[in-house]
Amino acid sequence: MLNEVTKYLILHKQIALPGIGNFSVETKPAQLDFANRSITSKENTIEFTNDKNEPGSTFYNFLSYELKTDEVTAKQYFNEFIARLRYELNEKKTIYLKGIGRLTRQNAASLAFEQEARPVYFPKLIAEKIIRKNAGHTVRVGEDERTSEEMHTVLHQAKTLRKEKWWVTAGILALIGIAAIIFYYAVYNN
Repeated sequence: MLNEVTKYLILHKQIALPGIGNFSVETKPAQLDFANRSITSKENTIEFTNDKNEPGSTFYNFLSYELKTDEVTAKQYFNEFIARLRYELNEKKTIYLKGIGRLTRQNAASLAFEQEARPVYFPKLIAEKIIRKNAGHTVRVGEDERTSEEMHTVLHQAKTLRKEKWWVTAGILALIGIAAIIFYYAVYNN
């Protein structure tokens, strides 16, 4: 019976065990950790609440299909399974549900749940910036999109113009200086 309960939980993401509580599968999305330069994959965790709800008719339909019996018999088997779980919880205080986790009785009204350790299918990835030389890509400049080659030509033209302006400025200042020296010797040497 535990295999069918686990299968239903995996397929339908939730199941209610009357008198024990509800299990649900919660999905934690993938996360990007900028500080550590890593990406973690999405993760499914099983959550437990102490609610004492009854399972719906879809569960009993599923159970009767899996056990290849009618719904009344499937419901009877399920109730016997739940009674056995409650008895074990009252006697041993801890039960292990294979594929789900461990339930421990804390007091008469509440249970604690510890999820079964799951294998890590997708380990944490290292996320580093890859810089490729001469690889074209689009760059957003203001409201315009340009290619990286266009931006390279624009930036290199700006650098060459600044170098030319520096020599022009230096040449003009040199000519003014030479003219001032010639003027000084022409005026004061006579």
